[in-house]
Amino acid sequence: MNDAAMTAYVRLRALLRSEELRPGERVGDERSLAAGLGVPRAALRTALATLEEEGAIRRTIGRAGGVLVADGRIERHLNTTESLPVIARYQGIEVTTVVLRASLAVAGPRERRLLHLDEGATVHHLLRLRSAGGQPLSVEASVLPADLFPGLAEQDLSSLYSTLRTVYGVWPSYSDETLEVEAADPTDAELLGVPAGTPVIRVHRAATGQQGRPIEVGEEVFLADRMRFHLRRYGHTVAHPPTAGERTPAATEGTHR
Repeated sequence: MNDAAMTAYVRLRALLRSEELRPGERVGDERSLAAGLGVPRAALRTALATLEEEGAIRRTIGRAGGVLVADGRIERHLNTTESLPVIARYQGIEVTTVVLRASLAVAGPRERRLLHLDEGATVHHLLRLRSAGGQPLSVEASVLPADLFPGLAEQDLSSLYSTLRTVYGVWPSYSDETLEVEAADPTDAELLGVPAGTPVIRVHRAATGQQGRPIEVGEEVFLADRMRFHLRRYGHTVAHPPTAGERTPAATEGTHR
């Protein structure tokens, strides 16, 4: 790194500290940063490359792109049904998927109940391992109705929802998810390559398709130190006339945190 690039590197580090920027916040684009720091664009790019290798920042493209503060974690937005590979790609991170198991089985009582299936119906069982940067990230188990997705095991399962949309014309309209922080059990720990008891985030998911039919029951286990979850909340609204003693949206606005 030459003197100009080192100057840009030091000034960028100082900027990140002085502005108290958190992971995910935007630092700026190359043009504005070079002007603000008083360094040449070429020197800035060298400094940015070094900081990106260190995991301190990441660079994204697009209208909302630029230089963002990073800490090596993938940020998953809970208010979208986009798949993890797509979400990670927006953040300049490539997620790879290995299918560990794809089989057909008769649906159990819980699967019949959640997927609204008759007794004796068959389902696809999928088990996939996700990795990012060459390191395991999550293990995902999915159950889907076989009648809705014939031949699913022969399809590209690297991005399940993309395949459901393009091959079967089905996509999730909404998904109910529950997050729990746990210690990795021996099975998940072995698949993720970590000691049993390592902190993980377990996500239970039930997805409903655009026609109102349940299309998937899933469970995904993430390494807790590699993920961040984001949710945007909106003001409370009352979808029915208020009953006696119930406050209106105007009265309750700002009371939910």
